[in-house]
Amino acid sequence: MKIVYFGSDVFLSCFEYLVEREEILALYTYHNDEDYFNEYNIVNRARELGIPVHYEAIGQDRIRQLFKEEGCDLFFIAEYDKKIDIPEDLKEFRGINTHSSLLPQGRSYYPIECAMARDLPVTGVTMHKLSNDLDSGDIICQRKVEITGERDSVDIYLMNAANARLMLQEIMSDFEAAWSLAVPQAEVQEYWRRPEDALLTMTHDMCVQDALEIFRKYNSMTEILIGNR
Repeated sequence: MKIVYFGSDVFLSCFEYLVEREEILALYTYHNDEDYFNEYNIVNRARELGIPVHYEAIGQDRIRQLFKEEGCDLFFIAEYDKKIDIPEDLKEFRGINTHSSLLPQGRSYYPIECAMARDLPVTGVTMHKLSNDLDSGDIICQRKVEITGERDSVDIYLMNAANARLMLQEIMSDFEAAWSLAVPQAEVQEYWRRPEDALLTMTHDMCVQDALEIFRKYNSMTEILIGNR
């Protein structure tokens, strides 16, 4: 298959799986200083392989060109920060999004951190058909991950990445069957916003255990209050 990949280092294992077996036409990525995982490894790997790297958003004209003229079969999205606007008239379009929650619960840019902020016992990773409504497409497959006191947010991301590679392998073993068997989401739930600053902030009057709990949940998003700053 000819695939355009959208993502960062979070699901690098999926990128590695696809470059070994399919033709990657381009990589679209982004940089966010707040994220624990950046894009450096996936960008370096793409450049080693001669795959064009883009930081800009992709427009509808380019999407049409890829599917109608360049033989693209699939958009694969795995941790990407821009909404992809699918042309309504492009019947050839097919895309899969990889999301770090058990949809329909956990529509969010911060799904793991928000799940931990809510003290949920379980989360996971979902692959679903890309649609113009964020995180709302038909579900192709899911895998669960328990949120325990011994696991921090990075542990959960890494476990989701390992599961995502296994899921991708299953999908690609019989893509047409996996695509046709996708199940509509039962309901569209609320969109989880970024946790409030108060939840992310360590203060000097906290005990060590409370401070560590903040870092366990939010990692590089953690803030420290010094005086009034």
